Amino acid sequence: MAFREKATQAKEGIVKRFLIVAAVLAAVIALVGCADKLPPAPETVSPPPPVTNAAGVPAGHPQLDEQETYVACSDCHRDVTPEIVEQWENSAHGIGLVKCYQCHGSYDNMMRVPAVSNCSICHEDKVSNHTEGKVCWQCHAAHGFAGHNQGGQR
Repeated sequence: MAFREKATQAKEGIVKRFLIVAAVLAAVIALVGCADKLPPAPETVSPPPPVTNAAGVPAGHPQLDEQETYVACSDCHRDVTPEIVEQWENSAHGIGLVKCYQCHGSYDNMMRVPAVSNCSICHEDKVSNHTEGKVCWQCHAAHGFAGHNQGGQR
């Protein structure tokens, strides 16, 4: 291979590298320029307060328009509370396709912590035999449903 051919190939390689670097740099500049236009990160959702009665805790869910009420809870909660969605997906309830509203209620009467009466719809035998003075989630991990918690902790 002649010297000119090698020099031409070297120039072509340098030009290709330059174009790649320029494209990456342009993408970074575009992303940085758009950063102020991105939606704010979702607020951290605090865990529900400990509930020692069977009444549960109302959700205080943000207002949804009619169209949003048709979206599966997990579609939004995958971003807002991903750890809860993952726990549910890997639980017997998730595998059995028990939907969020079946325990937590609909948008009109949504409970952040469901009432024990919601559990008894499917688990009447378990609820009627539970330890007096305790509610389901004091022994059973919320959304995990994989047996008993250590020391009644969530």
